[in-house]
Amino acid sequence: MTQRIITVVLNTRSAGGRAPHLREQIEKAMQGPGVELKWFDPAKRSRIDQLCQQAAEAGDLIVAVGGDGTVRSVAQAARAANTPMAIIPTGTYNYVARQHDIPEEITDAARLAITGTPRPTGVGDINGLLFFNHAAFGLYTRIIVARERHTAMLGRSRITAVLSGIATLFNRYPIMRLTLTENGVARQVKANAVFFGANPLMLEAVDTVFARECRDETLGLVLMKHQSRLHVLAAAVRATLGRLSEAPEFELAPVTRMELDIKRRRRRLRVSLDGEIIKCALPLDLAFEKSALQLVRP
Repeated sequence: MTQRIITVVLNTRSAGGRAPHLREQIEKAMQGPGVELKWFDPAKRSRIDQLCQQAAEAGDLIVAVGGDGTVRSVAQAARAANTPMAIIPTGTYNYVARQHDIPEEITDAARLAITGTPRPTGVGDINGLLFFNHAAFGLYTRIIVARERHTAMLGRSRITAVLSGIATLFNRYPIMRLTLTENGVARQVKANAVFFGANPLMLEAVDTVFARECRDETLGLVLMKHQSRLHVLAAAVRATLGRLSEAPEFELAPVTRMELDIKRRRRRLRVSLDGEIIKCALPLDLAFEKSALQLVRP
């Protein structure tokens, strides 16, 4: 009998990663004749990329058990090794699983991983690093960094996140001088924040019509032009109603490929990739890759 090796990257630090008997539940759902499971448990965040690479090269299928950050790390290794992947979501929001109709119930997701068919799946790409949900920087990145700092002190809650975002908005305010190059045409613009969305669920929070326009075809660029804090707060209200396109201070555009540079001395930039902060070298090369990954999904 042909042996099928399935490697499983388990992030026990995710929201549901410490659930009792999680590993036993997955093993029971995925066991079968000719199936061998190999487990990889990254005890430290600094080792997850190395372990994902080992797991992707060691199996016929690699399974990510964790939140969207873990899914992104596993997908990066899976793409490099040309190994199909599956997802068992145990994070807080699980945007990737929800986008691709992957069950959020552990047993159902594990059964889909073992019985489903890998399908070509589109992802965003920034300087060779893939992302499922978003790549963002400027004011957005500062809010993410501040939120993590504040939740470490005050605990993780929605009100802490909201107050942290407001405090960041009225503190230091980044002004970026951007050069955007698309189809060989360059233009300059001043901006406070730049957001490239690859997941329509996240773009729906910005503008529902725009999200449908970009779905599975392009990245959605949300560019916050330089403006006052009062205008930003007004735009935030529009965003909660899903009508950010009505705010003239914002530019929304579908993007297939774009080069983006920033006029600054430091040539490395902190970018939020699916919620994790990663330093990227300038200029940034962004693209939507329609069939970059083989993902098991319904």
